[in-house]
Amino acid sequence: MKGREFKDAMYDGLAKLLKALSNPFRLEIIEMLSQGEKSVEGIVQTTNLNFANASQHLQVLKNNNIVKARKEKQYVYYSLVNDDFLAVYQHVIRYAYQEIAALEKIMNRQRLDNNSQNAVSLNELEQMIGDENILLLDVRPSIEFEFGHITGAISIPMNELMASLKNIAKDKEIIAYCRGPFCVLADEAVKLLKEKGYNVRRLDEGYPEWKMKQLENN
Repeated sequence: MKGREFKDAMYDGLAKLLKALSNPFRLEIIEMLSQGEKSVEGIVQTTNLNFANASQHLQVLKNNNIVKARKEKQYVYYSLVNDDFLAVYQHVIRYAYQEIAALEKIMNRQRLDNNSQNAVSLNELEQMIGDENILLLDVRPSIEFEFGHITGAISIPMNELMASLKNIAKDKEIIAYCRGPFCVLADEAVKLLKEKGYNVRRLDEGYPEWKMKQLENN
């Protein structure tokens, strides 16, 4: 293979991989799968895609070795192919909202609207874990908590938070987290809890970012 032919083939393959990522629904699916394995039905329920469209997006991701699939009875379950891809995806997300002005503006507006600007970084969180005065609150769906969660966290899904307020003491600082920086569940939790008189902040990122940080430190 000549030099030009080699370079054309390699860049064509890279372009196909990046093209597979250049769809908002596929990016949302990747965020979902970073929380743990999901069935096609579970993805449909969260994204509001129909079954055929969700399956088509998943097939594109599978063909580019971004996700893998397994079948159990009549259901097909998908997960990210490995943590290496998750690390790449997180770097892209972090670059996007830190360096692209339009996205940074949208992010800041979201945090302002929900009174959640004073977010806790992952580095700060590491110093807080184990502190008896801190309550780490995971507001993702319970099945995602079961797949994996930050050490010491308790699970109260966002749709159950209002009914659970009587069980949350007001003498602790609450750190709420969800799927990642683009996840709105933690923002909604901060807004609700502040309105009810709680001392609460959100984690700047989410469980997948915490997970990768622990892998890097080990």
